[in-house]
Amino acid sequence: MRRQTLGLLTTRQKKKSDSMPKPKPDNIVRHEIVLGRAERELLDTATTAYTANRVLSPFATLLSSTAGVLLVAGLVLGYLERYLPEGWKEMTDNQLTDWFETENLLVGGAFAGAGGLLGALFGGPFAPATAAAGAAAGGIFGGIVQETAEEAQAGGVPTVLSYSAFAQIYGAARRLNNLIQELE
Repeated sequence: MRRQTLGLLTTRQKKKSDSMPKPKPDNIVRHEIVLGRAERELLDTATTAYTANRVLSPFATLLSSTAGVLLVAGLVLGYLERYLPEGWKEMTDNQLTDWFETENLLVGGAFAGAGGLLGALFGGPFAPATAAAGAAAGGIFGGIVQETAEEAQAGGVPTVLSYSAFAQIYGAARRLNNLIQELE
């Protein structure tokens, strides 16, 4: 191969051998990499961690700023407002205490734990997100169960039986009846 220098640039001139086609290979060698069980598990864990990082890093960035926290808090409050009783802003301290009493928090927490566990088990690669969604749904459902149990207890159902399916239906019917009477 000959080189020509033009100022600072060097160009290559092709020889006849450079333009000739390459011969076809005589044999083909195939290389195969086989991973053991431990290596596959490590690769699966690394893939899951990478995916979770890609999914959760925008949320972490959002929550690292004050404006992001205020935005998320406003959205959560706006969403949860539909589950609070009508006129909750005008409730007295005793009425608000009833909604946030220890029994409500314990039952809601138990259901939140169960919902989070189920969400994590069936979430696949998105287990953290589905666990959080399951915990939120479980907590809301637990609060509803506790409130209807209290309503059933107010109607004379024993405390032990107030968490049964029948008592829950009875408590919900009493709450609905009270709501209808308030509206009339």
